[in-house]
Amino acid sequence: MSSTEKIGAWRDRTNLFISYRQSYAHHPTARRPRFNGPSNNDRYTDADSERAGLMSSQDNNDGDAIIEMDLLPPRWLDIQDEITTLLTEVAGKMKKLDQVHAKHVLPGFDDESVKAREERQIEALTQDITRTFTTCQSRIRRIDALVREQQQHSTTHLLSQADETMARNLKMSLASRVSEVSATFRKKQSAYLKKLRSLGGMNTPIDRAGTPLAQNPYTDPAMLDSETDRSAAEGTLLQTAQLQQSQQRRRTGVMDSAIEQREREIEGIAQGVIDLSNIFQELNSMVIDQGTVLDRIDYNVERTAEHVKEAEKELTVATGYQRKSTKRKIILLLVLVVVGMVILLFIKPKRRNEVPAPAPVPGEPVPPVGPGGGLPPEVRAVVKRVMGDRHGMVERRWWEWKQRRRRGGLAVPLVPL
Repeated sequence: MSSTEKIGAWRDRTNLFISYRQSYAHHPTARRPRFNGPSNNDRYTDADSERAGLMSSQDNNDGDAIIEMDLLPPRWLDIQDEITTLLTEVAGKMKKLDQVHAKHVLPGFDDESVKAREERQIEALTQDITRTFTTCQSRIRRIDALVREQQQHSTTHLLSQADETMARNLKMSLASRVSEVSATFRKKQSAYLKKLRSLGGMNTPIDRAGTPLAQNPYTDPAMLDSETDRSAAEGTLLQTAQLQQSQQRRRTGVMDSAIEQREREIEGIAQGVIDLSNIFQELNSMVIDQGTVLDRIDYNVERTAEHVKEAEKELTVATGYQRKSTKRKIILLLVLVVVGMVILLFIKPKRRNEVPAPAPVPGEPVPPVGPGGGLPPEVRAVVKRVMGDRHGMVERRWWEWKQRRRRGGLAVPLVPL
């Protein structure tokens, strides 16, 4: 077979790639800062390499733009996917472990080899789950290291305040998730340990009434449960060690294999509960260090103070409205009275120019009214004669006064009749 012979189906895509590259190079978008490689003064880190261009144009001066890759998300975001995958695996293993626990504590006539195989399976699953929780814990701790590394060694892109806040929130969220799952697993292990102790005829320290803890409103109930399980597991280890010593003193031969295997299993479960309690406390300390509990208290106090101030302002405004309501009612009443008086003035007819007729004097006869609405003819004749005599007297006095004036006598003023 010659060297030029092609094996399998193939296609030449070189020209297509070159056309794509040329079309992208002349795309009218803003150019990003080119990466010129490491220098003597700048440090070349992984964060810088992730932002480097796909092709370097350091030696090319033809004016073509380089092919840029989009900025990758921070590396600590990958930890979220890793922990999600680990917790999914833990959920499946916990389900399988529950089935083995339920099968192992059932009374039966199985031989010791079956019991031993089940115990080895339980021990393997328990250790695997515990190691997974430890791995999650180390991954969560690595978030702070990655943030510090990016802040110290990144020369092209520094973390903003929003990125730091997002990293802290991610750390708290992951720590809370792992703490919840580990607490669930610890409770299951404590319940299984209690069953093993009851089957072995040992006193269960969990059932004993301990010293009541002081009730603190800021104490986390999960932390109290963790301390209780830890104390019970430590008591189990101590009691198992004492039981082994007493049996060794009483026996001269080799201990029974079943009892020894049961005690080893109890010791392993108790030690696992202690390890889980330690992991839970460390994860919870991460959350507390980030300020979720204390900041929540401070935040609630601050919000309460703000609400009290706002309520005081609203009460002041409401009191002012309450005081002004009486004045407003009086003003409204006066406005209604004024409007009513204006309406009455428009409705009532005006009679200012009309002179009212004099009231008749009692005892005097009222002259009859004629058909035309005026005085009777006799009365009109008397009035006309009186008025004529009066007019003639005035004219005569006026003529006499003029004669006296001509003669040089004194003027006598006219006296009206």
